[in-house]
Formats: sequence, structure tokens, C-alpha cells
Amino acid sequence: MAFPFRICAAPMAGISNRAFREIVREFGADLAYGEMISARALGYGNRRTWELMDIEGEQSPRLVQISGSEAHFVAAAAEAAAMLGAQYIDLNMGCPAPKVARNNEGCMLMRQPELAAKLVSAARSAGLPVSCKFRAGWDDTSRNAVDFARRMAAAGASFLAVHGRTRQQFYSGKADWSVIRAVKQAVDIPVVGNGDIFSAADALSMLEETGCDGVMVGRGMLGNPWLFAEIRAVLRGEAAPARPTAAEIAAVALRHLRRHIARSVYWYQQREGESPATAAAGESLAIRSLRGHLGWYTKGLRNSAQLRQRINQAESLAEIEALFAVFASAGTASSAAARIEADN
Repeated sequence: MAFPFRICAAPMAGISNRAFREIVREFGADLAYGEMISARALGYGNRRTWELMDIEGEQSPRLVQISGSEAHFVAAAAEAAAMLGAQYIDLNMGCPAPKVARNNEGCMLMRQPELAAKLVSAARSAGLPVSCKFRAGWDDTSRNAVDFARRMAAAGASFLAVHGRTRQQFYSGKADWSVIRAVKQAVDIPVVGNGDIFSAADALSMLEETGCDGVMVGRGMLGNPWLFAEIRAVLRGEAAPARPTAAEIAAVALRHLRRHIARSVYWYQQREGESPATAAAGESLAIRSLRGHLGWYTKGLRNSAQLRQRINQAESLAEIEALFAVFASAGTASSAAARIEADN
């Protein structure tokens, strides 16, 4: 049976919320990872962590990514996710953030493969397929992705996602796709490649160079869900769809914002009760948290710096709708390549 997740959207803190997952799936992502969930915080009943999961009633496939280093917390978190409707559990073994490593989690687990294997077994107790996302290694002196992959597969992982950078690199330098190829050759379960996918050509090159079963898009998808449609078309042997116009970009950005507001209002009113005041507070929280992403939608386009400045000052949906109405009338959007050049 062919691996069903040929095109994946990476888990990104503060990005991969429910509204975002819905958007990228609309444009062709087979699987959209949720934001990293702390198993310990979930075990202690942290309300914000429970809200962060936000998968109940979400369309399939539903994957929850868990971060933890204690088997009992990981098992309980996997069971909780399953009860809410998760269909896959992913264990974060690649996050490079210092605060995560200090908790003996994320990429720190690559230095403790025996513990990592126990966590895979613990997560499997919920009865769902379990995957692992990890890196090339901790640093250049401990690039242990191949041995680590074998251990996770032996522990029962259903598939693996490998980022071709070490923890020491964070997101700098260039991803080493040869690590992904080596992992793919070492295990008999599917492998998803991650790192430096900014175009459909990049995705095709990764698949050809590494033999991996799927590609995972991270920073390349920020403000650019059209990238998934482009990758899907190229993998089918079709011409990539035309780049979006300014009006199309504005429409998607606003759809993203409205959905994000709806989820924010829902959760805020679950905490504080339903009223016009709590609805307004939920809207305000959503706008503040999504300002950066709204800016990414316009990056690299003519006169977009001024628009981003105005977005960062906006306090309501109506204000942002008015700003994007002006933007939408500005004409044709530039290419994704131009955006990337502007970023770099």
C-alpha cells in the first residue's frame, strides 16, 4: 500500500493551529501536523494545552504531536488525544529550542535513544500509529540519525520524519538531504524528508535524491499555502497552477483570519462564558496572534511593507478587511520566488 502522506505540513509552534491546518489541507497537504503538545502539561490539566490540541470534530487525518520524556505522561497524552479523535500520534524528537532541551525533550532525546524507544512504546499503548520527527543529530560530532531511526522502527514507529539539520544548526545553513537518504535506506518503514522545501522543484528534487516517501514543508509554507498545490501538480506531472493574484491572496488571508478568530472566540467563551465582551476579547487575541502570519501573505509584493505596518496596528477584523480590500485592488501578485528573495 502506497504511503498516503506524500505532502506534509510541518508542526510549527504558534503556526500550526486548527485554522492553519484547514487552509493548507485545502491547498493540497495530505497531512498537517498540529502544534507540539506538552505531555506533562496535559497530564497536569493545563487548560491552554488542552485547547492547543483542538482536534475534536476536525477533518481527517488528525495527527497530534506530543513532546515529553516521561513514559507515563506520554502514554496518558496519547490516550487523551485518541479519545478526542486523533488518528496518529507523533513524538517530537527534533525540536531544537533550549527550553525544550532543558526538559530532556525534543532533540535531547536523540542523545538518549533508549529512552526515546521507550516513549514510542508508551505512545503505542493508546492503540494509534505512532511516528517520530527528529534531526540529523545533536551536532556534527553526533550525527546519529540512521542508528536512531533503526531504534525507533524497532520500537514500533509506523513512519519517520527526518529534518536534515542538526540541533546545533537550528534553522541555519543548508539541510543535508543525504541524511534523509541514509535513513530511508536503513529502515523498512516510510520516511518523510524535511528541510529546505521552498518550491515544487525542491520537493521533486528531495524525492528523487533521497528516495523518501513524502516531503514535509516548513518555513516555505508561511503565507504561501499555494506551495502545496504547486507540489501536488508537479508530482502528478501537471503544470503548476498560476500564481495567485493580490485579490486571491487577500481572500485566503482573510479566510485564515476569520477561522482563527472563530476558534479563538470559541475557546475564550468556553473559559469565560458567552457574551459580546468575551467575543470581542477572543477576536482581539486572535488578531494579535495572527498579525505576523498575515504579513507573510504579502511579503515580497509591491508596497507590502506599509500594509504590514498597518496590519500590526489593526485592532479589529473590520480594520484588516478594509486594508486587504485596498491591497486586493493593487493587481497581480509576484511569484513565490520573489517572496523568498525578499525574505533573504
